[in-house]
Amino acid sequence: HGLGVYDEFRARGVPMHRYEIANRHGHVLQGLDVSQLTDDIGPIVMLARYELVDVLRKACGDLPIRMGTTVEALVQTGDVVLVRFSDRTEAEFDLVVLCDGIHSSFRREIFGDCSAFDTGWTIWTWWGRPDLYPPSLVREYWGPGWMFGGYPTSDRRMYCAGLPNQFVHDPHADSNVVRPVLDDKFSALTGAVEAVRLAFEDAGKLFAWPMTDVRAGRLTSGRIALCGDAGIAYLPTAGVGASNAMRSAAALADELSRADARLVPLALGLYEKRCYKLVRGNQNDSRTVARFMFVQSKLLGWGRDQLIKRVSATRFLNNIIQSMHEPF
Repeated sequence: HGLGVYDEFRARGVPMHRYEIANRHGHVLQGLDVSQLTDDIGPIVMLARYELVDVLRKACGDLPIRMGTTVEALVQTGDVVLVRFSDRTEAEFDLVVLCDGIHSSFRREIFGDCSAFDTGWTIWTWWGRPDLYPPSLVREYWGPGWMFGGYPTSDRRMYCAGLPNQFVHDPHADSNVVRPVLDDKFSALTGAVEAVRLAFEDAGKLFAWPMTDVRAGRLTSGRIALCGDAGIAYLPTAGVGASNAMRSAAALADELSRADARLVPLALGLYEKRCYKLVRGNQNDSRTVARFMFVQSKLLGWGRDQLIKRVSATRFLNNIIQSMHEPF
C-alpha cells in the first residue's frame, strides 16, 4: 500500500482461502477457511518470488540498482561506511543495509556468531501444473518421515516433498539422484492420491531447500543493519518470511525518514527496537509448526494426527495472524 503497488501485487497473485492438513493416506484431518482470520487485514496472497521482486523493483522507480555486482569488503570508520564492490569500485555511504539472505556473507564478520535451528530435514520443490487442486487451496500431507505440499500461484503450482536428511546424504545432488529416493518414500501416497501422483510426474529439476534457519543476536552495528533473512531467517512452515522482511524494511525506512546522516545510528537502533521482538516471535512460531510437521516416528505421527483432528488449525496460526495486527 505504501509503495502504491498493492493492486498490481494482488493482480499477480492468488489469494489463499483454504488451508488443509491431510494424513499419510490422503484423508483430510483439518481444514480452515483462512479468510475468516485475515479479512480485516487483507488476504494471504500466493505468488512466485520473481513476481514479487518485479513488483517491488518497479516501485523503486528511477532509483539506481546495480545488478551483477556484489560487495567484497565493508569498513566502518567514524561517520561513513566504505564499501568495495566486485567491479573494483569503492564508495562511502552513510549506512549499509545487508539484505543478502540466510547465507549473508558479512553477518558473522560484523555481528558475530548467531544461533541456528536445524530440523534435520530437506524439502525439494518444483513447479507443476496448477489444475490438480482448487486454485485458492493449500493442502499439505503430513506423514511419518515425510511431508508433501502444493502451493498455488497465478499460472502454476509449487510442489514440495520433504524427507529427513538421512535418506539423501547430499541434498543438493542432481535430480536424477534424489528423484528415485522421493519416488520410493512417497510411493504409498502417490498410490493413494491421484493428484499427488500427477504432481510427481511433473517433477523435473528439483530445488533443494534445507530446513534450517538463523537468528542474529542483534540487527544493527553502528551504521550497518541487517534486514530480512540476513538477520532473522524463516523456515517456510509459517509462510511469513517475505512479509516480515518487507514489514521490517518499511519500519527501517520510516525511522530513516526522520533522521539525517548524523542520526543514522540512532535511527537504526530504533528500527531494531521496533522489529526484533515481533520478528523473532514469528520465527519461533515457524519452528513450532516445523516440530509438528517434521515427525519421523510412526507412533508420534499417529499421536500428531489425533491431535490435529481435535484441535483447530486456528490454534497453530493464531499467533502468526495476531502478530499481523501489531504495528512495527
